Amino acid sequence: SPPPQIHRRLLHDDNRGVAEPLDELGATGTGLVVRGRHLLLLEPPEVAADSHRPLAQALALPPCLLLAPPGGSQYRPGLPSLSQFSGLRGELPPNLHLLTLAPGGAGAGSVLLRLEHQFQLGESTGSSQPVTVDLLSLFSTLSITSVQELTLGADQPLSATSRLLWTPSSG
Repeated sequence: SPPPQIHRRLLHDDNRGVAEPLDELGATGTGLVVRGRHLLLLEPPEVAADSHRPLAQALALPPCLLLAPPGGSQYRPGLPSLSQFSGLRGELPPNLHLLTLAPGGAGAGSVLLRLEHQFQLGESTGSSQPVTVDLLSLFSTLSITSVQELTLGADQPLSATSRLLWTPSSG
């Protein structure tokens, strides 16, 4: 495997196909400056995914801070404001991730919900196991009246999907 690299600068052609040196000078003309952070987790392989999957989610998708001007329908001067909110009745199982919860879909009042299982089969001794979620009791502020399973792209019902059949070539 290649050595870890953040940035590589060569003053001469390395004969790897571009026929020029890798000499990116950047906007200032003095070369690129790269800053970053490396995290190293030292875990046995059978439990490594239990550490790196949640950490990757937390680093890539941190919680959003939302601010709004006072005067909205929920704002009441003199009363304590809501400082914390979750639309879920409880926590999701640790191996599930709420990927999408967005308005849209088949009509007015529709919501697109996508949950993803974060662990591959056999990747973790405990977290790779299948999990079941009761959608009717999942949300504290939404009422589910019907459910339709869609493809991953959410562009067609799963029941209407026809998978491509590949014929392998012999030889």
